[in-house]
Amino acid sequence: MENKIAQFLFNRSGVPNFKKYLDLSSFRHKLIGGNIANVSTPGFKSQDVNFHQEFNRITKNSNRLEGTTTHTAHIPTGNSEARAPRPAEEKVEGDELNSVDIDKEVSNLAQNELLFTVGATLLQRKFEGIRKAIQSK
Repeated sequence: MENKIAQFLFNRSGVPNFKKYLDLSSFRHKLIGGNIANVSTPGFKSQDVNFHQEFNRITKNSNRLEGTTTHTAHIPTGNSEARAPRPAEEKVEGDELNSVDIDKEVSNLAQNELLFTVGATLLQRKFEGIRKAIQSK
């Protein structure tokens, strides 16, 4: 009984979407960190994901259909949240060492850090609100 109440409480309060938001932000942070770490690696192709498009896909906020899997071994199709984000690679142009633009990567890192901080703060406030609702008489 307690488990069902907790599931209902967390699902209705939006906690699963906050988890997805923070997971995606963490994934993007790893990609950007990898790009920065390989700034002097010859032929390296920088990778990134469109945060907002991926978040909309994961939370099903789009007009695309999602394929249904009937077995755990099936590959998810369409707009499924089970499909991992697909990082886009930038091509190496002409005689450049690689496709990493350090200024762009540092800017993306700062932006992603802000997105993560905002998501974590909102999740913390959500838990504070739940705690206050439980403790109120």
